[in-house]
Amino acid sequence: MFYVSRLLQKHGVQAVFTNREAGTTADFSLLDETKLAHNIQVLCHQTHMPIPHQVIQAHKAEVLHCSGLGHMHQQEADILLATDQGVALAVRTADCVPILLADQQAGVIAAVHAGWKGTVAQAVFKAVQAMCERGANAEKIVTSLGPSIGPCCFEVSPDVAKKFSDVCQQNVSFYRHGTYFVDLASVNQEQLLCAGVQPENIETSSHCTVCHIDPLYYSFRRDEGDTGRQLSMIMLA
Repeated sequence: MFYVSRLLQKHGVQAVFTNREAGTTADFSLLDETKLAHNIQVLCHQTHMPIPHQVIQAHKAEVLHCSGLGHMHQQEADILLATDQGVALAVRTADCVPILLADQQAGVIAAVHAGWKGTVAQAVFKAVQAMCERGANAEKIVTSLGPSIGPCCFEVSPDVAKKFSDVCQQNVSFYRHGTYFVDLASVNQEQLLCAGVQPENIETSSHCTVCHIDPLYYSFRRDEGDTGRQLSMIMLA
């Protein structure tokens, strides 16, 4: 149903990533708010976390600072940030990279939704900058990248492959059987390193949301858009 980030847990931070079993159970765009709220309440009960703050995800790199009781903000953002204990943040994904970050000592956490457009916009790099503006130290930030589409399945056009090469210091795209593929998680790892996060403070899931079977994940690409969402949630205890 969900797994706990061992790295963040080791540093005193609660963080979980759900799979298909704990995600929404219908086409996300058609799911009524009552059912969605029930699913979230069940997850929060099982993880002992409060209702999280969520936003309208727009595949960009805007930041929203969250405080108080969690709720759905009618605002576009792909980076959520909090500095209060007991506040939970969550992002929804179905192939995009969910990234949870924390500087436990400074009391700053963030949740990032990084699809390919948000990754090209350097959302996670900007998230680290925003955390540091709130008192975090990049070298002490601990981060976990959850399940996302892997380089095995993330086929892209030549134009999209070039967009990645324009913002990456290393080669994250490769040509196979006449098609370009991109390692989306590696691009975000590179951005974390460039932002000052230490290699030992980065944890990355090896599960591809498209082809991994046990557990099974929702995948926008595999299911041609008719799919649910995983939820990735973090709280500063």
